[in-house]
Amino acid sequence: MKITPLRTLALAGAAFAFLSVTPNQASAAEVSIRIGTPPPPVVVERPWAPPYRGAVWIAGHHEWIRGQWVWVGGYYAYPPYRGAVWVSARYRHGYYYPGHWAR
Repeated sequence: MKITPLRTLALAGAAFAFLSVTPNQASAAEVSIRIGTPPPPVVVERPWAPPYRGAVWIAGHHEWIRGQWVWVGGYYAYPPYRGAVWVSARYRHGYYYPGHWAR
């Protein structure tokens, strides 16, 4: 996975937000990126059998990379901590909210 300057900025902002809130506030922290154009329609993918117990399906989605929307195919991931829930990426009112793990 190639790390772009925009992704680095988003990850740094997410890390700062995560580290600057108390555990009770952690689920409320959210990072957004101002983008004018909405993403193209989502490609519907069907998840295949999980590769291991506890794997979570991360649905395919568009990411804003180097000034354009890029499709990222669905994949399985292992939650980073017990009770983690995947919150899908979304675009709302000109802002892009990257997918992330939440409590």
